[in-house]
Formats: sequence, structure tokens, C-alpha cells
Amino acid sequence: MNLYFIITGICIMVIDQVTKYLVIQKLPVNSSIEIIKGFFYITHINNTGAAFGLFQGYTKVLTVISIIAIFLIVLLKTILKINSVFYNISLGFILGGALGNLVDRYFAGKVTDFFNFTFFGAVFNVADLFINIGFCFTIIIILKEYFVKRRLRGVE
Repeated sequence: MNLYFIITGICIMVIDQVTKYLVIQKLPVNSSIEIIKGFFYITHINNTGAAFGLFQGYTKVLTVISIIAIFLIVLLKTILKINSVFYNISLGFILGGALGNLVDRYFAGKVTDFFNFTFFGAVFNVADLFINIGFCFTIIIILKEYFVKRRLRGVE
């Protein structure tokens, strides 16, 4: 395993858990703090579903899916053998986010969400954010690698 991958994953998981802990300690459930009027709030909600509030009430199924996803992330890392620092950090983002939400689901039976942008329509957390950023970066890197290898083989 690559050190960037592991350290990034651990850092994202820790940041996610610390931010959730602070929200849980400082803000009652279903209440908000206005950060930017009419645009951004810290809103403490409990989510028994997936990212952005999808699939409410499926905590056990989502716990199993999270474990499978973590396994697949490690498998993807092992199989593709892309040695880019950016790739390893991107997969670390996904790993850290998946681990952060898995910790919540396993120990609390729910995930704490708190980022609330009024234009977005869903409340989310650090783990959700980094899963999505990591996924987008990973897709870009894999596509780039594919097209570079294709060009090197002379296929246009």
C-alpha cells in the first residue's frame, strides 16, 4: 500500500470524526447556525440513509455496502497500479470518507450531517464531501491513464 493513500485516508477519517463530534457537542439535533445568511448554515441532522439523505432507514444494508466499498477501493488501488501521488490521494479521500461514515453507522446507527447550502437541497458532512471529490478525481485520473496508454500503443 502507498503511504499517501493510507495517510490521506486516516486524515480524512479523523477530520470527519472530529467535525461530527464538535457538531454533536455544540449544536442540538435539527437546529442550525447561520454562517452566510440565506446561503450556508451548519445544521445538525441525523441521517440513517446514504450520502445526501438518500435511502433513509437502511443503516444495516449501508454498513455492509460501506465495508464492500472499502474492500473495492483497496482492490482498485492494488489492481490498477497507478503510481501517481494524485491518484493515491484521491483514493485516500474516498477511503477516509467511507471509513468516517462507516464508524458512525457501526457505532451510532446513524451518520451526523451538518453542511447545509440552501441551493443544494441536502445536508452532508466531511466524509460525503471527500468521497465525491475523490471519486471525481479518480475517474479523471483513470481516464487520463487509459488515453495515455492507448496513445503510447499507437491507437488513436
